[in-house]
Amino acid sequence: MNDDAPTQRLTRARLRQLQQLRSAKGRREQRAFLIDGRKLVQDAIDADAPIVELLSVSPEEWVEASLPVTSISRPDSERLSDTRTPQGHFAVVEDHIGRLEALSEDADDAYDAWQMVALDAIQDAGNVGGIIRSSAAFGIGGVLVGPGSADPTHPRVTRAATGAWFRVPIGRSEDLPIDLNALRQAGASILAADSSGESLNELEIPNRLVWLFGNEGSGISSELEPLIDRRVSVPISGSVDSLNVSVAAGIILHHGWRAARERNSR
Repeated sequence: MNDDAPTQRLTRARLRQLQQLRSAKGRREQRAFLIDGRKLVQDAIDADAPIVELLSVSPEEWVEASLPVTSISRPDSERLSDTRTPQGHFAVVEDHIGRLEALSEDADDAYDAWQMVALDAIQDAGNVGGIIRSSAAFGIGGVLVGPGSADPTHPRVTRAATGAWFRVPIGRSEDLPIDLNALRQAGASILAADSSGESLNELEIPNRLVWLFGNEGSGISSELEPLIDRRVSVPISGSVDSLNVSVAAGIILHHGWRAARERNSR
C-alpha cells in the first residue's frame, strides 16, 4: 500500500464514533454516513464519491484504492453493520446532500426536456432506496427527498439503492411545496402517482415533469394538492388493490424513460 494511504487499526474511540453513524442524529452531526458491503464500497470508489475512510476485515483487498484504510476485526464489523452477516467492508462517505436545483437552470439545450422525482413522506427506507435505484436506471435528473421520508443516507436506503445511489443527484427538501412550486416555475408539470388517477398508458408525457410519490399509507399530503397537474395510475388487474410504491415507481419511471426515448428518436 502506498504511503499516501496507510493502513491503521481501529481504536475503541473511533469505533464508538462510527457506531453513531447508524443514527440520523449521528449522521447529521458528523455530516457523514457509513456504507456496508464490498460491491457498494467499490461502486462508491468507481463513482468518485467523497470517501473519508475505508474499513475492512481484509484491508489488503483495497490496496489499489489510494484511500485511508482501517483494519477492523470481524466482531467490530458486526458492531458497525445492521445486517446479520456483514461482509466486513465499509466506507465512511461525506454527506454532501443539499438542495436540488431545477435542471432548467442550465442553459444547455439538453435540458429542454427533463424528468425529476419527488418523495413525499415515504417512510420505508427500502422503498426510498428502491426508487433511487429506479431513478438512476431510467435517466431521472434528480431525486428530491421531502420531509417525513426516510433519510437518504440511512444504511437500508443505500443498500436498497445499491451503487445507483451514487449515480443520480439526490437532494433534501425542507419545504416540499416551495420546492415543487419552484420546479413548476421552471416549466415542470407535477404528475402524482395515485391509484385513482388516469391510466399511465393514456398519458402524454410533458417535456419537463416531476413524478411525485406519496406516503405508503396516506398518499400525497394535502398541502401539495394545489400543485398537482395530473394524477397517474398504473393499470393492474382487479386481483389486488394497489402496488407497493417502489414497484409502482419503477413501472412509471420506465414508462417515462421509454416515452422520452421515443420522442427524442423522431
